[in-house]
Amino acid sequence: MLIELRKVDKIYRSGTVSFQALKEVDLSVEEGEMIAICGRSGAGKSTLLHIIGCIDAFDGGSYCLDGNDVGKLRDGQLSKIRNRLIVFIMQDFALVPKFTVFDNIAIPLYLGDIKMRKFQSAVQEAAAEVGLSGLLGKKANQLSGGQKQRVAIARAIVNSPKIILADEPTGALDAATAGEIIRLLKQQNEKGITVIVVTHDNMVAAACPRVIRIGDGRILSDEK
Repeated sequence: MLIELRKVDKIYRSGTVSFQALKEVDLSVEEGEMIAICGRSGAGKSTLLHIIGCIDAFDGGSYCLDGNDVGKLRDGQLSKIRNRLIVFIMQDFALVPKFTVFDNIAIPLYLGDIKMRKFQSAVQEAAAEVGLSGLLGKKANQLSGGQKQRVAIARAIVNSPKIILADEPTGALDAATAGEIIRLLKQQNEKGITVIVVTHDNMVAAACPRVIRIGDGRILSDEK
């Protein structure tokens, strides 16, 4: 099993006030699945995604990621595993505005050890997959919303991850552009990448073979 959560709790605290965002969540995800996580605002969708992505700690239960017991890993170990396996795609694109499309896609490669020839070809291949080959020299702040999300997807796949976690990736896009972004995510899933999408959009959920609905920090339904 690629992802396995058992009885996972998450509690946010501020002074004497606490809020339980997740309550005994059980979730198993096999490699190659494409899943939508749905629910109203505040239901716990993004919290669950952040725990799966190892950018937020959990307070109870257990989490096994690709055979690794996340709760027992030191920060350095967790960071290495996260960087090797997981990428995030966000609603606000998270691009560097004054960087070119090429440089934004290349950001994960700058952090690794890769020869320049392979570096350039990796960026070009990722750009071609999402239809950006002709825009590599453009600045991110010159792009439309749909083009920015394509850059975010290209940046996500340039390092060949096992898991793509997308938090409302179509939230800032019109329906036609949103449909194209989902098509690109499905294309990556068809190559074997596990894709988990947090969404409130029924069209996006309908495109996923498995739909998990969350309410008040609990999984209400899990439909395949």
